[in-house]
Amino acid sequence: MSPPKVVGKLASIVELQTGSKEAVNTEDLDDEDVGILNMMNDRGSLRGVSASADKRRQWKSTIVGLRSVGAAEFELEPFGLSVGTLDSWAFNSLPMTNVQHCAVATYTISEFHDKQEGFFPNQDAVDVLSCFVQSCEKEYKANPFHNFAHASDVVHGTAKIMRLAGSERFLSELDQFSLLVAAVGHDVGHPGVNNGFLLEVGDELAVRYNDKSPLENMHCATLYSILQRPESNVLHRLSRAQYKEVRRSCIEAILHTDMISHQQMVKDLSLLYQVNSEAFKEGDTDIVIEEAALFKKSDHKVLAMNMVLHSADVSNPCRTWEVTQEWGLRVLEEFFLQGDQEKLKGIPVQFLNDRDHLNIPNSQIGFIEFMIAPFFVAQMQLFPGLREYGQNLAINIGHWEDVWNEESKPSEEERTKVSQRVAKVRENLSNAPLRLLS
Repeated sequence: MSPPKVVGKLASIVELQTGSKEAVNTEDLDDEDVGILNMMNDRGSLRGVSASADKRRQWKSTIVGLRSVGAAEFELEPFGLSVGTLDSWAFNSLPMTNVQHCAVATYTISEFHDKQEGFFPNQDAVDVLSCFVQSCEKEYKANPFHNFAHASDVVHGTAKIMRLAGSERFLSELDQFSLLVAAVGHDVGHPGVNNGFLLEVGDELAVRYNDKSPLENMHCATLYSILQRPESNVLHRLSRAQYKEVRRSCIEAILHTDMISHQQMVKDLSLLYQVNSEAFKEGDTDIVIEEAALFKKSDHKVLAMNMVLHSADVSNPCRTWEVTQEWGLRVLEEFFLQGDQEKLKGIPVQFLNDRDHLNIPNSQIGFIEFMIAPFFVAQMQLFPGLREYGQNLAINIGHWEDVWNEESKPSEEERTKVSQRVAKVRENLSNAPLRLLS
């Protein structure tokens, strides 16, 4: 790509990321790039349109909470699963049965805190949790991607991210519990189409929620309808004030899983690091204290909590390659099924949804380049414990490049252009701070 075209491409991206109201020049963008940028802005189409030490080691080293002898426990072994399964970057919920998905979610939540600290002090409490998880599972639909395998994966990811980020330093146990509950229900009832589709066809959900994040609002409402049932109300032991706090946190975090909030979250995380960079200097003996104080501020804590759930929701590209590839193909198949509906209804087909024209590996390169890599770079600056996510991303974008080269048989010029893009993403990921928590 010639220098003028590179400048033009970067300018278009900046315009979209900063919310410019001017017409966006997409002439120098590849089709898959435009599709990714459309997703970032919740648009259907842009073409031709304006546009402690022991305690800390516990939290850092494993996803599984320590158990108290004699306390109520939820075991994985009867379901054909092991603790090691949950502590692996190769964790893959897709081959599991729904019974196993429920076991993963129930175990992850009930074992997250020590029994003397947590919310499940006896078997009755664990039984209510199990009923809650199963009740949510029944409301998830058999979509290729937005199904209960995804929900159990997000519960697993939410717990892992909280551990790796050292969230015990700035989140209360109630905050952490809130995020785990939200993770179970964050996509409950998902119909397999996105908000753009619902708005385009004037769906009842779009009408009900005034075109504002209709899916995410519906997920919140459905989650709380399940929590109103006595047999599945995992919040029944909470005080009124605690209940209100959990409800506020769940709604806030679930609404911020709408991809329309993604770029603002990246900017907010980046700005937080830049403004408070002195607090994150490597070798600073007060670093843990300073970070904890920073993230205990109300608005910063809310940002961190929203980040945790959204990160878990979009973390599939940060796993081992086999897991990443399978999830990537799943989400695209769901997009394609929506595209099929769009064609039948005679409405504009969102580009990522067109199975007849989308270059799959190139779309995944763009997804990582424009959305996922910047998001995790911003997080790793604040929480270096997440660096393995970045390392996996760097590996996986290379794998998608290999698939693209093999399938597309590009010219030398095209191959060089994509290679430079991938190299830049890897450079940005490798330059993220590698300091360790004290």
